[in-house]
Amino acid sequence: HEPSYIFGTNAMGQDLFAAIGVGARFSLVFAIVVSAINLFIGAVYGAIQGYYGGRVDMIMDRIADIISGLPFVVVITLFQLHLARKVGVVPSFLFAFVLTGWISMAALTRKQFYRFKGQEFVMAARTLGASDFRLMFKHIFPNAIGTIITTCALIIPNVIRSETTISYLGIVDLSAMAGTTIGTLLSQGNAAVTTAPHTLLWPSLFLSLLMISFNLFGNGLRDAFNPTTRGEDG
Repeated sequence: HEPSYIFGTNAMGQDLFAAIGVGARFSLVFAIVVSAINLFIGAVYGAIQGYYGGRVDMIMDRIADIISGLPFVVVITLFQLHLARKVGVVPSFLFAFVLTGWISMAALTRKQFYRFKGQEFVMAARTLGASDFRLMFKHIFPNAIGTIITTCALIIPNVIRSETTISYLGIVDLSAMAGTTIGTLLSQGNAAVTTAPHTLLWPSLFLSLLMISFNLFGNGLRDAFNPTTRGEDG
């Protein structure tokens, strides 16, 4: 019986179709976990900023500015050199994404809280004696969740792209933990592009379709949560 490979094999003799499936599984799970953690941290941090404002907002904003100024590649490299030995390659990679990834989500949540905290329904709830926690997460946050969830869905392809770029450049080797990644397959395909161009074509095509799909999904969520923009391009 002669084996058949839909996408062919790579330089190591691995079935490209199966390898892309393994890499896609890791990329999707990793991106969803990173987005969920960033959503939680950013939502809480931004809610406190937007609700209390004033000096609290200024101090927390300066802290976020300092963290956002850290170069991502430097953070990844330092975490892999020092933290990976203690907790593993994938957890340290996850920490590097979470360290700065929540800042944009916090800024969005802060803006939404500034938008809604002066509305009449919030003032009425405060008059009736609602606590700060209840005002923040029972009255204001549900009104901002649509925009936040939509942005979170659009963050997923950005995480996948960054993870693929880092593994493609060889800054982080995830093959031992994840089996393989799309970035690793792209790197292997790039080395053999003159003799076996299909090893670069199929991972590239898959990554492109994945990015397009998530962006269309994010635009659909935006239209679903905000009917006034339905049918518009952006």
